[in-house]
Amino acid sequence: MAPTPYLECSFFVPIRRDANLSDGELHSTDVWEWLDDELFDRFAGRTIAPGLYDGFYRDPDTQERVADESRKFIVAVADDRLDELRVLLATACVKFQQKCIYFSAAGAVEFIEAANHETS
Repeated sequence: MAPTPYLECSFFVPIRRDANLSDGELHSTDVWEWLDDELFDRFAGRTIAPGLYDGFYRDPDTQERVADESRKFIVAVADDRLDELRVLLATACVKFQQKCIYFSAAGAVEFIEAANHETS
């Protein structure tokens, strides 16, 4: 039997809650631990890239420029389990109080939203 091929997946989680959805404060240790536990239980590991990533984007609701700092996570995921990671990231949007999470699977970029979030 051939070994299962894995894709390198990465995603960014801002270090603060979205100020338009929440209070813009830093996330609690509990929510970061939740994400670590989920990644370990589902995908058996993760890597956090060193440092913070400084970025900005256009808020889909306000159309304003929003700056943020994010942690970059890297996870090896079997191709047939990508949807499981997408579902986890949709849940992470709620837990981390984000409108969406930037996700890349082998270079293909998606913006994962919480299941109940709709942009105006």
